[in-house]
Amino acid sequence: MGPYDLIGDVHGHLDLLRSLGDKLGYSYKGGFFEHPKGRKLIFVGDLVNRGPDSVGVLEIVRKTWEEGNALLTLGNHEFRLIQLTLRKKDLPDEKYRPFLSWIKEIPLFLELEQIRVVHAAWHKSSISLLAANPVPNDSLVRATLTPGSPERMAVDRILKGVKATLPKSPPLFDRFGENRKKGRLRWWEDLTGKPFSKVLFPPMYGQSIHEYPSSEEINQVEPYPVDAKPVFFGHYCLRPQYEKINANVACLDGCVTCDKKLWAYQCGSGNTLSAESLVCVEY
Repeated sequence: MGPYDLIGDVHGHLDLLRSLGDKLGYSYKGGFFEHPKGRKLIFVGDLVNRGPDSVGVLEIVRKTWEEGNALLTLGNHEFRLIQLTLRKKDLPDEKYRPFLSWIKEIPLFLELEQIRVVHAAWHKSSISLLAANPVPNDSLVRATLTPGSPERMAVDRILKGVKATLPKSPPLFDRFGENRKKGRLRWWEDLTGKPFSKVLFPPMYGQSIHEYPSSEEINQVEPYPVDAKPVFFGHYCLRPQYEKINANVACLDGCVTCDKKLWAYQCGSGNTLSAESLVCVEY
């Protein structure tokens, strides 16, 4: 799968990122990561917000990228910064502003020879729509500000996941006890005829879990072929014990802010994903 080490959502946790780089065999000098065997880091997006040092994370990742030692994709948090800038709105932190021109160079997804990388879902028709502008320009970003536009729907699917409307009563709750209106789907599977208990990723909880989503919303899903190249993604804030690998798709978001663990995947010589290749560090 190439000489890559993929890192999940960092969300400003610089200390964990430094520790994870060390555990993966990277040296840290001159403000960037470097591997003695020429391996590269790939970040699945959401470098910023929630954690204690988002600016520090941006600095080290940008420098590593400039040195040719990293690749990355946009997360929904970075894309939101681009949208806010276009709308001339305040940023969550004005210290992000010097990084915006670089953030706008980050692609929405990566199609590499052996693997694919996207923040939330490899949704084929959405990827196809966005392929003409894989690095978001002002025209594309402006189109995503229009509710219901094809561009907005495509970006939302690949950066936030494919979603279904949840029952209003009795409600379903996420792992934090929040009553959600929408639930994220297992976008890589055929979900036809399955109840909420079988289609949601991560799972949710409540008395209506055995009810069924609408067929119209389930038809949004475009199952990912089991013989296609592996896909790595983040975004889903998985509990530590929840499965991160399902056939040829791997979610590397271990909810670092809540569970204090940052996850990575070390690619080897084969093309089959294995839980043994998952690596994490924790506070």
